[in-house]
Amino acid sequence: MGDEPRFLVIPAAGLGTRMQSVNPEVPKEMLPLGTKPPIQYTVEEGLSAGIQNIIIIISKKKEIIRRYFEDRAFAGELFPDALAQWENIEKKCTITYLYQQEPKGESDAISYARDIVNAHSLAIHYPDNIYSPAPGALKRLKSVYEYYREDVAALMEVKEQYAAGIGNSGRVDLTPVRDNVYRIERFHPKGQGHFVPRFKGELRTCGIAISGPHIFDYIERACASIAEAEFTDVPVRSLMLKEKGLLGVRLPGMVFDVGNPDGYKLCLKYIRDYGKDKRV
Repeated sequence: MGDEPRFLVIPAAGLGTRMQSVNPEVPKEMLPLGTKPPIQYTVEEGLSAGIQNIIIIISKKKEIIRRYFEDRAFAGELFPDALAQWENIEKKCTITYLYQQEPKGESDAISYARDIVNAHSLAIHYPDNIYSPAPGALKRLKSVYEYYREDVAALMEVKEQYAAGIGNSGRVDLTPVRDNVYRIERFHPKGQGHFVPRFKGELRTCGIAISGPHIFDYIERACASIAEAEFTDVPVRSLMLKEKGLLGVRLPGMVFDVGNPDGYKLCLKYIRDYGKDKRV
C-alpha cells in the first residue's frame, strides 16, 4: 500500500440534471449552503486531513467553480461570509483544474487525475456529499487508512428524518472489524427511490474514500467491461473488493446528499436548526 494521501480528487464535471429544478443557472457545487458553496466544504475536508494538493475535475460549463477559487472579488461577491475561509484555502493549498471532455460519469472523471497523482495515494470526495459536523470525514478515514494500509470508504447511517434526501444506492454487506471499522463484503446494485434501511442502524457507503494509486488501473479495467454510458464507481469498487478488499469507516455524523432537491433542502434545514457554529 502506498503513502499517506497527498492528493484530493474532486469529480465535479457532472451534468447535475436533478438540481435544475432548484436553480438551472448555477451548478450544484456552487449553490448556497449556509455561508458557502458545497465545493468549498469539500476542499476544506482535504485541508483538515492535511492534504494540500487539490484536483478538481470540471467541464467547460462549470468554469464558475474555477473562477470562484481564483478570483477573490468574485468569491467575496457570491459568498462574503466565507471570504476568510476562502483566503485560508488560497494560502494553504494548490488547486489544479482538469476538464472532462464528455459527461461519462465520476469514475471517468477521476481517471483524468492519473498523471498528476502518479504513484501516490489519493482521497476522493464527491462535492455533493456534505459531512456534518464539518470538516472531519477525511481526517477520520485517513487515520484508518494509515493504520490498516487498506483502501477505505466512508459509511453513514441514514436517519429516518433524512432518508427522503438519500438515494437508494451505496447499499453494502458488512462484517465488523473493530470499533467503527468494517470489512465490506458486497456492493448491492442501485435501486429506485430513496434509501430504506433493511434493518435498524444499517450503514451505506457515501462518496468519500481513500485509495492507493492502483485505483486507476481498476478504473481502466472496469471501463473495458461495462456497457453503461455513465461510468459510476460501483464496477470499480466491486472489482477492487474482489481482488484487494475494502474497509468501511463509520462516520459519527451525518452525510447529506445535496445533489438532489430533497437532500439539499434537508441540509439547508439542518443548518438553520443547528447553526453554523455547531455543525455544517
